Amino acid sequence: MALSDDEFKLFSHLVYNESGILIREEKKEYLQVRLQKRLQANQLSSFYRYYKFVTNKQEGQRELLDLVDSLTVNETSFFRNLPQFDLFSKKIIPALTMKTEKKLRFWSAGCSRGQEPYSIAMSVLSQLDAANEWDIKVLASDISLRVLDSAQKGTYTEQEMECVLPEYRTAYFDKIDGSYHVKPLVRKLVVFDYHNLKHDSALTGMDAIFCRNVMIYFDLEGQKRLVEKFTRSLAVGGFLFLGHAESLQGLSNKFKYIFQDKGTVYQKIEDNV
Repeated sequence: MALSDDEFKLFSHLVYNESGILIREEKKEYLQVRLQKRLQANQLSSFYRYYKFVTNKQEGQRELLDLVDSLTVNETSFFRNLPQFDLFSKKIIPALTMKTEKKLRFWSAGCSRGQEPYSIAMSVLSQLDAANEWDIKVLASDISLRVLDSAQKGTYTEQEMECVLPEYRTAYFDKIDGSYHVKPLVRKLVVFDYHNLKHDSALTGMDAIFCRNVMIYFDLEGQKRLVEKFTRSLAVGGFLFLGHAESLQGLSNKFKYIFQDKGTVYQKIEDNV
């Protein structure tokens, strides 16, 4: 069963309006494959019937979340893009600890299965001599309820732990029956919650935001709106981490670009948003 051009337009507009995710025409086959899986899961026989179901405000709301979830690639790993985490650990965290108020706030936007926010928490703990004296929160959000459920469990396989240093495995994980479980001292710092990045977050005073390999799903206007939201959420002097293929060029003039030892980050320099 092939997805017609009209059906492609219906679904691509639906996904864009719901999440801000842009599905270009060259991704038509990709969308078709994902839709066929959702049809099968709901025992429906045509794309049109599925469209009617998923746009039903009462019955199809959860399925719409599942559809959007199926279109995102939740690829992640611990300490992904190590030069960025080295910059975060060795330069940014020490700078943030010079604040008079012992309060740190971080946001992992598009946290997937939790490796990124847990990596942030471990990095902070490793740099603070008396972490228990600090008010630390890592807010972790995603549009996928499925990956949020997995992230909250904080359980990972040996293969998923490949990028975790031995000393971090010992300090921050318990190995039980071949699986690695994030220890309570790390878990208590991380708060997981559903959030659609198309909508405002109401978060303010963030010291750093990690939103890596997420903006690639948005068109130019969507990217501009997203950066504006992050700008409002960050404290002056706060830091924004993007994916290696992402840039603020042409999107905002309220940040300065920092490149150090192959690690990259943007620092907010203004507060007039």
